[in-house]
Amino acid sequence: MSSDRLKALDEQLGAAAPRALSALTDGQVRDLTDSVRDARHRQAAELAAAGDRALRHIPKLLRGPVRKVVGS
Repeated sequence: MSSDRLKALDEQLGAAAPRALSALTDGQVRDLTDSVRDARHRQAAELAAAGDRALRHIPKLLRGPVRKVVGS
C-alpha cells in the first residue's frame, strides 16, 4: 500500500490510522478515505442545519447577537 494513501487517511481521521489498515489495498484505503471525508462533510452540513433550526427558537432581534456569541 502507498504511504501517501495512508497519510491521506490519517489526515481525514485526524489521527494515525490503525496499523491493521496497512493490510488493505490502495483502492480499499482510497475508498475508506473518501467515505470518511464524505461522512465529515455530511456531518458538518447537518450540524450547520441544526444550528440554524435552533436559532429559529430565538426572537429575530436577538439572533444576530446570539450568532456572534456562539460563533456561527
